[in-house]
Amino acid sequence: MKSAIERPHVGRSSAVLPLVRRQHVRSTHVPCSSRFTSLQPVSHRDVGFPYSNDFVLEDGRVVDAATVVRLLSPFALEERVQRIDNVIANRTFSVLPIVEGLYDMGNLAAVCRTADALGYGAVHCINKRDSKYKASQRTAAGADKWLDIKLWDSTSDCLAAVKAAGYQVITTHLSASSVTIQQVDWTRPTAFVLGNEKHGVSAEAVAAADACAVIPMAGMVESFNISVAAALVMYEAQRQRLERRGAHADLSEEQRVALKAVMLTKTVKESSSVLSELLSRPPPSWQAGAFRALSRQAELYEAAPLAARQGGSSSSSGGDVARLEAHA
Repeated sequence: MKSAIERPHVGRSSAVLPLVRRQHVRSTHVPCSSRFTSLQPVSHRDVGFPYSNDFVLEDGRVVDAATVVRLLSPFALEERVQRIDNVIANRTFSVLPIVEGLYDMGNLAAVCRTADALGYGAVHCINKRDSKYKASQRTAAGADKWLDIKLWDSTSDCLAAVKAAGYQVITTHLSASSVTIQQVDWTRPTAFVLGNEKHGVSAEAVAAADACAVIPMAGMVESFNISVAAALVMYEAQRQRLERRGAHADLSEEQRVALKAVMLTKTVKESSSVLSELLSRPPPSWQAGAFRALSRQAELYEAAPLAARQGGSSSSSGGDVARLEAHA
């Protein structure tokens, strides 16, 4: 989905700078730029759900995701915790947007913003080491803080990893065998590749793809802007998944807890130091009762989905929470 290259902007945006750093390695996980220090997972997958269930504190200790959630939740506003829960309930990593060789970093920022808004958890970018790019004043509006962003130096390495993880690869490219994006089965784990603004996807990406897809057009113009094309593809994938599966999201309970831990560490300032302190020494005696009540509320909250599935016990848990809140 190529488009004409726009006139370069003067200046650059710090919000998109983390998206364009790369190292001479196979793939690079890009941490977001934020005044909040997030924990690092013990392991990090290149493709699929990226986070392990254990995290490393700044003092080297390892703590599980459930403990992170239990200890950090009281330090976040109730509205923010609810917002995080709502976001996680609509998140998927089963559809992966990949942008290849972009020139305008403003387009990459726009893709990230749309991905977050439509419930996608990751965006990958292929930019070869000698590729040039244009800085932009457009920003990701903070979306890069909440996404797993990876940079690749090689199209072949990226697509090989994607296929090894069980994803079908779709390139947005017009050919004799192209299908429409409506004909793609988005209920399967799928990675779709968008090419750069001038030349589209590379021949290497087309050769590695399982299929090529196009966005139907009814006007005189011959292409969409890259960020618009990405939005249309992601919206169609979401629409189809809702229609066929009944839900766009597909995270397991363990993955939801891990993602909540990640998002809380990006919400609570100096979260690693806070966790280290809470784990190193107990709260003062006058605070102990309040902390125990909050911890109990967190445990009941985390256990509620399991209790609801087992049947009938969720109402009693809700009563326990209400009584604890009244007691606190």
